[in-house]
This record gives sequence, structure tokens and C-alpha cells, in this order.
Amino acid sequence: MMFSYESPNARPPAKATAAWWLPLAVVWISVLVGCSNAEESAQQRPPSSQTIPETGPADHMSADHMAATESGGSGQAGSGQAVKIQERPPVFQLDNPPVIRDATATEMSPPPMITGSSRFESLSARSAAPKSAAPKSTAPKSTAPKSPGSQPVLQHAIEQPRVEALAMQAPPSSASAPAPMPSAPDGFDEPMSSLPAGSTRNDEGGYATIEVFYATDRSRSTLPLSAYEVTGQKRLFMSICLVALMTFGFALFNWFRGRSKLAMGSALIGIAAGCFATAVVTMGQTNIEKHGVTYNADRGVLTRGICEVTVPNSHQRGQVERPSLLRFEFREDQSEHMVLTSAVELGQADFGKRMAERVGQSPRRDLLLFIHGYNVDFQSAVQRTAQMAVDLPFEGVPVCYSWPSQGTLIGYPIDENNSEWTTTHLREFLLELANESGAESINVVAHSMGNRAMVAAMQQISWQLPEQSPPPFDRIVMAAPDVDADRFRRDLAGPLTKVANHVTLYASSDDQALIASKQVHGYPRAGESGDNIVVVAGVETVDVSGIDLSLLGHSYYGDNESMLRELYDVVRGRLPARQRPALITRRDGELVYWQLASQSDVNGSDVPLR
Repeated sequence: MMFSYESPNARPPAKATAAWWLPLAVVWISVLVGCSNAEESAQQRPPSSQTIPETGPADHMSADHMAATESGGSGQAGSGQAVKIQERPPVFQLDNPPVIRDATATEMSPPPMITGSSRFESLSARSAAPKSAAPKSTAPKSTAPKSPGSQPVLQHAIEQPRVEALAMQAPPSSASAPAPMPSAPDGFDEPMSSLPAGSTRNDEGGYATIEVFYATDRSRSTLPLSAYEVTGQKRLFMSICLVALMTFGFALFNWFRGRSKLAMGSALIGIAAGCFATAVVTMGQTNIEKHGVTYNADRGVLTRGICEVTVPNSHQRGQVERPSLLRFEFREDQSEHMVLTSAVELGQADFGKRMAERVGQSPRRDLLLFIHGYNVDFQSAVQRTAQMAVDLPFEGVPVCYSWPSQGTLIGYPIDENNSEWTTTHLREFLLELANESGAESINVVAHSMGNRAMVAAMQQISWQLPEQSPPPFDRIVMAAPDVDADRFRRDLAGPLTKVANHVTLYASSDDQALIASKQVHGYPRAGESGDNIVVVAGVETVDVSGIDLSLLGHSYYGDNESMLRELYDVVRGRLPARQRPALITRRDGELVYWQLASQSDVNGSDVPLR
């Protein structure tokens, strides 16, 4: 028989039990929230500098072949449909294009002008002699000798995408013989099969080191990279410490109220939380050698440098592997996680020289610039850049531009302000890439709020671009753009088609982050699909609804394998939407857009959405 004693001041057993378990519930909820935040921040980082894995060469197609294929009815889904096309004059190469000064920019510093000695003139000189398609290799590509007496023409990598962007434009009178159709990479299902330019493998350590060039206008932190020993669990550590303090406070409160048992239980939970926080620190210490600088969320000056990110051989496509408490991982392991091991600042001249050398070593002399969105810190941005370069795969040079995002969910208003503030610096960096990198193909991928800075910078560059000059950029990809849809249609789409050979916009009706942004701003966002989908001439809009089953559905651009295959066809395969096999043609009045087929789609027939 059991006996119990209950003091006159004791509360009913049910309430006492509820109060007893309250601190414990708070502890576990905080732990789960901390883990969720760490996982979410790791996945959204993009988070991109050595060689990207690419499997199988994607041959460039001539303008004749592209136009003949599209006009001859070989397009899979869009044959027989009338497409509204924006008439645009043909692109010519000027040896000495005139300098046009922008009289409208009054409050900003004068932008660097594009002159005849810029990338446009160098493109003409480089394209004087025909080039053969480069084989798939990570070795430096040999450059064909140039004939001094040959007539300057536009480089094929510039001329052919222009035909793709207009899709239905008649082929030029003088074009080379059709090239073989690019095919999907043979080794796409084998991650880490090929790497970006400048990458190295460490078979003994079980990882590869990816070199990522970067530019940022964040403020430099006083803490060097080597001082970071807690790896990826900072939010969890802070959450546990806060829970421990609250629990001790609760215990002290109950002690003075005479509730000794409840106070003792709360104190024990607080001690356990403190011990767990200590374990996170001690077990999170790593002996990985790191060196270089770090950056915080404050505004700074435009700086440039090179990062090194290690990617494990066990890397899975679409993931940024980071330590996770759910897997009982407290420290970084280069054989299992992506680790930023180096971040070294360089002067502008040294950065440009190193960039040009690395571009010259890449098989196609191309680079991929990634611009991150809201709630992303510097380390996450660089890691995402490396992950995308490896997963596409991309064998050129990965480059990351990181603006001062706060890296927190509650930092949205500040991020909005900083995405506008960074426009001048981003424009300056884009012009440096166009004029000094020596790249024959500059591809830009912007995500979410990063599209605001990108489209604003491109608009300013379009004002400076001399008439009838070739576009300085090849592919522009807008992934889930958090941009006002009406303003994009009216003011921003036109300048993008002027500065790039090909523009692709990805939208989704499952993007909860953009739905929330619409509620905040009161108007649809350009990254939304459904009734508000943005379809404009010169921009290929792709509806990717249904492919991202995550909670927010906002990071599909780097997390989803179907999306990565689609990006490969855009950036590496250089295919227009009509020739990408995973796309289904849809109609919006007289204009056409596309939908990325899900696994349940069994055919590619044209079925209008409305």
C-alpha cells in the first residue's frame, strides 16, 4: 500500500504535474526549433570556385540549326502555335562603339562606361577565327590562332543564344553548318563526376576542394575564419543557453514561493540544458585547418577574394551537407559535410588577373555568377554557390556575390533596404566581369530578393550599352524572384533582354515565401504562377509548381534534382525552352510559357492551363 503526504499549501496534482513538465517541453521545443533553423539556413545557403561536375559535353548549336529546327516543326510541344514575338533589330559588332553617358543617374556615382576597349571589342577579336567545340575535359582549352585579316564577326556563343531568345526569328543569311544537338549529361546521376575549374580532389580525405571567387559589400568581421570552432550550431547553442537561463529563473521563482520540488526539478532541467550547450561547444570543436576573413551583416565596401569549399565525395545532389543534431553531429567533417576552409581577400587588379587565368583554364571559358536572396549569410552563400556548381555540373568558374543580408527571418525589412543599397556595387562588379574576366559566356543566377538588385543593376547597364552592341551577358536565370510583377512587366523585362542573350524566369504557385511577400506588399510577385504568372516577350517563363514539396517551396532552384537538370539544359546545354525535353507548352493568350513536368506527367502534349 502506498502512502502520500500532501501539505496544506500544495496545489492539485494535475496542475503541479503540468507545471513540472512545462520547462521540459520548452527545452525540447527550443531544441527542435534550433535544429530546424540550422537545417533551413544550411539549405538556403547557397549558398558557389573550382570545377563543377559536368557529365557529358553539350555542343553549341548554330543559328541556322536552331532556327531551322524551330521553324521546321521539330519543337516538341509548341508546334503549330502562334507566338507573339517582339521585333528587335539584329545585333552587330562595333569595333569602336560610341560612349553613351547616362543623364538620368543623378544621385548615384557615375557608372563605369563600356567603351571600345571593353568586352565587346575583345569578343569581336576573339571571334575572328572559328573555334571547334571543346571536348569534355578539365584541362585548359587550347585557343585557335586568330587570322589578322579575317572579318570580325560575333562570336557563336553570343549569336546563337540571341536566336534562342527570340525563338521564331528568321536565321541569318551567313551561318555555320548545324552542330550536333546537345544531349543531357551522361554522368548526371553520378555526383562529383566532374568539377569546376580549379578544383582539386583529395581521395585520401574523401572530399574535393572547390574554388569560389567572390565579391561582397558586407563589413569584414573582426573574428578570423580560424576562430570559428562551433560549426553550424550557433543558433542551437544560443537557444539552449536561453532555455537554461529561463529554467533557472523559473526554479528560483518557485523556490521563493515555497515549491521546493518544482524548483528542484526546474533547476535540474536547467543544469541539463547548460551541460548540453557545453557539449555543443566542446564536441563542435574541429581540427580542420581554416584561414582567412569572415563577414557580418553590416554594410561595408566592395571587396573581392577567393574562397575554398570542401565537398565530400558522398555528396548528394541538391543538398548542402551540414552538421545536424538530429543525426547526432556536433562538428564539421570534411568527408561528410561541406566546409568553408578559406576566404582570402584580393585587390581588384590581383582578383581580375586570377579570374582571367582561371577562366582561360576552363573548357568553355565561361563563368557562373550566383546572387543569393533574403535570410542568407556569407558562408551559406558561398557554400550554395559551390553546391550548384558541383550539381549542375558546371566546368567553368563559379562566382558568388554576397550582399549584406541579415541572415535572420526577422531581418526582412533590413534585407529589402540593403538589396536596393547594393545595386551600385553589383553593377560595378558585373561590368568588371564583362570587361576583364575574358569569359566568353557569363551566366547569372539570382534567387528571391537577390533578383531586385540584379534587375536594377542590369537596367542601369542597359542604359549604358551602345546601340547594336552584343549583349555582355549570356544566360540570366531568375529563380523565385521577389520582384513586383507589374513593375517587372513594365520596366524591367525589356532591359534584361537587351543585356542578355537569353532570360529565363522560374515561378511557382507553391512558393509560400512569395505568397507571404505578396501579403506584405499588397501586389503579386514575379515568382508567382497561377493567375498572376508573368509572361512577357523575350523572357521564357517556366512554371515549376509541384516539384518542391518542402514547407516553404522557395529553394527549389538548388534543392530539386529535376530543377537542376533543367538548369543544366539552360546554362550548359544552351537549349531554348521549346527544345528542353522536360517542359510542356502552355498558353497565356497569344503568348506561350512552359511548365516543368513532374514525375506524374506521362506525355508532353500541349494542354492549356486555362
